Amino acid sequence: MNKRKIGLAAALLCAASAPAVASNWEICELKVEVRDKQTDRQALQVRVLESQAKGQAECPQAGTALSFRPETTDYQSELPRRQWPKPGTTVKVRYRYLDGECKDRGPCRIEHYSPLQK
Repeated sequence: MNKRKIGLAAALLCAASAPAVASNWEICELKVEVRDKQTDRQALQVRVLESQAKGQAECPQAGTALSFRPETTDYQSELPRRQWPKPGTTVKVRYRYLDGECKDRGPCRIEHYSPLQK
């Protein structure tokens, strides 16, 4: 083989073995009813009332139960527990996810839930 064919073969081999990289955050706007603040797991329990996809996002359907730890609107940290919505309230939540490859786990979904300011 000449050098050009060897270089092309090496490039194809590297491309085939490289992990997939996620490229776009998918976003859903959810209206949820807060059911409970679990103290043992420290997660917010909600039921989806309405769901609106931005673009091609796969959003939870109405009636779906979710459990998550609310984050700030910039997704940089968790909200302090005292700022979590109270049980019985209805709030809007931005659900954002990114599908990709996680180290040592294979395909995975990174998810963020952020209550929107009123």
